[in-house]
Amino acid sequence: MRITLLLVASLLLILTGCAQQSPSPGKDATTRKNKDALASRPLRFNPKRQAQADDIWKIIEDGLTFAHEVPDHRVERYLDWYSGNESYFTRTLARADTYMPYVVEKIQESGLPMEVALLPFIESAYNPFAYSHSHASGLWQFIPSTGQSLGLKQDWWYEGRRDIVDSTDAAIRYLQTLNDLFDGDWLLTLAAYNGGQGTISRAMEANRQQGKPTDFWSLPLREETRAYVPRLIALSKVLANPDDYQVDRRSIPVKPPFSIVEVKDQIDLSQAAKLANISAEEIHHLNPGFSRWVTPPSGPYRLLLPSERVPGFLDRLASTPRESWRPTGEYVVKAGDTLGRIATSQNISLQDLTQLNQLTSSNIRVGQVLRIPGSASASGNLPVASSGAKSAPAATRYQVKRGDSLWGIARQHNIKVDQLLAWNKLKKDAVLSPGQQLQIHSSTSRADSLVNYQVRQGDSLYEIARRFKVEVKDILAWNDLEIRQLIQPGQNLTLYPGN
Repeated sequence: MRITLLLVASLLLILTGCAQQSPSPGKDATTRKNKDALASRPLRFNPKRQAQADDIWKIIEDGLTFAHEVPDHRVERYLDWYSGNESYFTRTLARADTYMPYVVEKIQESGLPMEVALLPFIESAYNPFAYSHSHASGLWQFIPSTGQSLGLKQDWWYEGRRDIVDSTDAAIRYLQTLNDLFDGDWLLTLAAYNGGQGTISRAMEANRQQGKPTDFWSLPLREETRAYVPRLIALSKVLANPDDYQVDRRSIPVKPPFSIVEVKDQIDLSQAAKLANISAEEIHHLNPGFSRWVTPPSGPYRLLLPSERVPGFLDRLASTPRESWRPTGEYVVKAGDTLGRIATSQNISLQDLTQLNQLTSSNIRVGQVLRIPGSASASGNLPVASSGAKSAPAATRYQVKRGDSLWGIARQHNIKVDQLLAWNKLKKDAVLSPGQQLQIHSSTSRADSLVNYQVRQGDSLYEIARRFKVEVKDILAWNDLEIRQLIQPGQNLTLYPGN
């Protein structure tokens, strides 16, 4: 009977496959009949596919908690979308096997439920370089202000929201705080993670005053947040029962594939890659928090490296003179320069500039040559696009000349003054100094035009393409989708309008 139902369901999917709209519960009677057989039952683990002891899915299966309590009819439309969606799982699990073991390890240590380990599936498709139109970044998609409140450093050298270690630690702390605020209710916790603590608290208070229930399912929330929680629950159910939902859940080892290595000084990432005998691309993807081809002058000095490469790396690093670890450039002091102004123009701290040049006072003279840490060619921008997407071009650096103005530089490079101010963290009344270095990004940069669009109720690929003035075939290519796949409210699509 099960085989017959699956054959009928497959035939119906082929006949209706070109409809690009969000699936709705009850649309396909055969699918409903199949799902009803699973409705409202606890999660069970198919012994044929149950994860082995050395597979991370065993840990996740054992650690799932609140997903058990939600009946399938609450999340049916999302179960339908995930079921048999091989391209989605193939793409996401290929990235997850690098980062997920570390995330699971930290969640185990914190005592949080294992559903949390699946949050990056929803937030970023386990891509640490994911960046949304609301400026959220990293595996956990923190916006700048939230990242700052959680202590994630964000500057010219380093983006803590992309760093695997720092962002995971911040996410766990943030979720623990939210869960305490909502008295251990994980559905409300997740809703607050997506929609904001204040939004959920106000919705609960409004219901309370009207004598209505204050559980997640009863709150009047925006569509994105209403979809966020059931999507995660559905994902948990599907990955716990891959055979039931026709999903090939690839095996992922328990042990993280990388180790954290402490390096006691600034180091060129290209040099570190050579010492570790790995490619520059691999070190970049293991250390996505670094925005330059060199670690920040003031840290963090750790590197994530493939575990099997660590002993050789440490041996070769110990025999390499420290002065060759990092690139340095030279700056010739000009009339009117001060150490503070030079440090600002070179995007380094005054302390780093003073220490590197062994200065005992702030006195400098015209013509004096100062060493600038991390200012050689290796300090250029790292690409922030995921592998498989076109990388963002590196920023160029413009040296301010006498008589230059912000307006004149912007006009010369065909950019807006506001962009120039934002890229260099300057105020509108900033005074430019000859010799000052400014970042200039190409106005046609693919990274500048990247939009992480979240699908809304009623959206179709055709409507999204028309809205952003792109082609449907391009949306399919950018997101590794097939034309007959349905899109789902809350699903994230990567778009490049204007390219």
